[in-house]
Amino acid sequence: MFRFFQRKPREREIYFHEDDYCQQQLLPLGAAAHAGTELTKIDEFANAHQVPDGLGWTDMYVRGEAPVEISALKVKKEDFATIVGPILPAFDVVYSGYSSHREKCHRTAAWGRSAQCALFIDWNDDDIIKNIWAELFEQSEDSIRAASKAIAALGKVHRLVYVDWAWKYTCDASEEEAFASRLRNKLRAIAESAHNL
Repeated sequence: MFRFFQRKPREREIYFHEDDYCQQQLLPLGAAAHAGTELTKIDEFANAHQVPDGLGWTDMYVRGEAPVEISALKVKKEDFATIVGPILPAFDVVYSGYSSHREKCHRTAAWGRSAQCALFIDWNDDDIIKNIWAELFEQSEDSIRAASKAIAALGKVHRLVYVDWAWKYTCDASEEEAFASRLRNKLRAIAESAHNL
């Protein structure tokens, strides 16, 4: 009789801009040396191609493919959910796009506290994960702790390295405190930079 008044629970959704895809990325630990080399090349290229006013670059660097990809670990999406789900709640639907364009992602899932504290995966036809990436910009200590715990939980099951391509650092994913410290420092630098604008 009262079903008329019952509302369907609202879906928990998340959006990521296409430019952010795999910019904060987890890779097999065997790709750590490659990531370090690429970060050095990116820095050198950026310095060599910066425009005089410092507000852009004259060319774009395309980073090389890692010698070993996440898919080599044969991690299934269900396995990922089992590890991360108890720490970060799942989103029901993932969207991506650019500017005002937005579309639903297929074979993509996310877990997180918010759009600024989330882990994403995508997978192939066999449910094997192809990529793991993050959006970690939420400055609250609770979010930093949750993100660090989830990353470390993954890193303890699968030997992984976390690579932040934009902020030019890597960290062993299993080292929860070291990861939390790096993330905290990055977010503090972002906040200080925004304050000085």
